[in-house]
Amino acid sequence: MFFLGALILVTGLSELQKDRKGFWGYMNIVISLFIFFVSIQGFLMN
Repeated sequence: MFFLGALILVTGLSELQKDRKGFWGYMNIVISLFIFFVSIQGFLMN
């Protein structure tokens, strides 16, 4: 899960670097932050 979040974060940042500041660039960053939050919560709860 953590690596999936990192991959989506890199994808979102590369979209924003290409001057394509569209919806999916920001959405990828939000999704990756949510995945990081969930994976850290899962790690701390176990």
